[in-house]
Amino acid sequence: MEQGKPFSASESPIVDFDGVCQNVRAAIDATRVHAVSLHDEKGDVLCLTESSMGPDEHNAVREAFDAFSIANGRPIVAYDLGDSRSAVLFRAVNGGRTLVGAIMVVMDTRGIQRDDAGLARLMTPKLRHVLSDFAAMRTTAATPPPAPRAAQAKLSAPRAAGPGPTGMVSAELTLADSLRMPKPAIPPPPRSAPPLAAAQRRPIPAVTPDIDRLHAAMRRSPIALYVQRLVPLAKGSQLRRYEVLLRSKSEDAPNAAPQAMLKAAVENGLGSMIDRRVLTQLIAWLVHHPEVWKTQAVLFSVNLTSTALRDEHFIKFVGLCLAKSSLPKSMIGFEIDVPTAVILGDKVAEVAAALHQLGCPLVLDDFGLRTECFNLLRLPAVRYVKLAAEITAKMRSDKLSQAAITAVVQMARVLGMHTVAKRTETAAEHEWLTALGVDFVQSNVLSPAVPIDSLLKAPKPKR
Repeated sequence: MEQGKPFSASESPIVDFDGVCQNVRAAIDATRVHAVSLHDEKGDVLCLTESSMGPDEHNAVREAFDAFSIANGRPIVAYDLGDSRSAVLFRAVNGGRTLVGAIMVVMDTRGIQRDDAGLARLMTPKLRHVLSDFAAMRTTAATPPPAPRAAQAKLSAPRAAGPGPTGMVSAELTLADSLRMPKPAIPPPPRSAPPLAAAQRRPIPAVTPDIDRLHAAMRRSPIALYVQRLVPLAKGSQLRRYEVLLRSKSEDAPNAAPQAMLKAAVENGLGSMIDRRVLTQLIAWLVHHPEVWKTQAVLFSVNLTSTALRDEHFIKFVGLCLAKSSLPKSMIGFEIDVPTAVILGDKVAEVAAALHQLGCPLVLDDFGLRTECFNLLRLPAVRYVKLAAEITAKMRSDKLSQAAITAVVQMARVLGMHTVAKRTETAAEHEWLTALGVDFVQSNVLSPAVPIDSLLKAPKPKR
């Protein structure tokens, strides 16, 4: 089994952002911490311990970096996120007092006081040491010039934790002075002012109360994972390929696809939050049930929303999850419907290339006979092609449909891909598809969707 490697956004061998997140949890009462995230000097995510960051967390990061950019501003800020949660952000600076990043801890509001004294108490010796280490990781290879002796004397005040890395000093070293310092008389600079100009940061969409409520509802909504097996048509084949399906566990509609929630999430730019929940829940299940995959290779494909494809941090999140789990490569793939892939174009190409590097197969759903569909076969990660239902609907009576299926099958084989036919219910249809060379069928008759826990019993699908 191939072991995962620590995931980070830096190529430096000393960088271990995942370790920093774990040390932050250890420095603060872990029972009070919901999530930890690390951010670079622009506010972009470097590492995230939980499944997603919602609009409220993103706004907290934006507001914090505006505060950190102010001369003599506070090194620690806190924001109420609702649902008894608060985001506390700690500034990290290098030896030249330049902002190099920040650590955000989402924790129970009841466990903190957001006034100056309450925030100062959060800065324990352990947390000071962790923040200093993170600042060292974020510093460029060039060592900054030494500070004047007077400045060195001021910055070398006694610390409860041992000295940090040579040449490094983090924001917490002057915490007490900063909290006692009067607010500057001049008004804060506009958000477009340096050093965090608008062009340097990814724009964050406005968050309305409705979106905040939707995000909170999605976070609380119970979900369950179902799987549907792709049944191989070749006799004696033991290939195990599954599509992962999301189902609701609410009392109103148990075991039903939460179509309304999915639609609202995608329309409001929150679709990647659902994709992250599905991925983390799937990985957790696989880690706890190695008997499902240790004796025989298996593939689980997760559907991606258009929001996840546009989310520049989603692939980093996938890489982090796979590295932490140390699951075998190629066990988890991702499914994209062709119409969405055609619309997004270059963005899908970037995602496919990143998935290929991670060893994650890509499944193209609703594949048609248009030129733009065939162009998608050039994407490096594509391993499975699901034919659009209209292609197979007339295959028994229409020779052109038969020729089209045969052409796609032959092309896929040359490219090292498998073909899948959907919504085929009768034995006669399966015979035709077998004769035409199709590799799998996804059929509610042969293999309906079942709870993922049913794989522990390993039932054999009907043939």
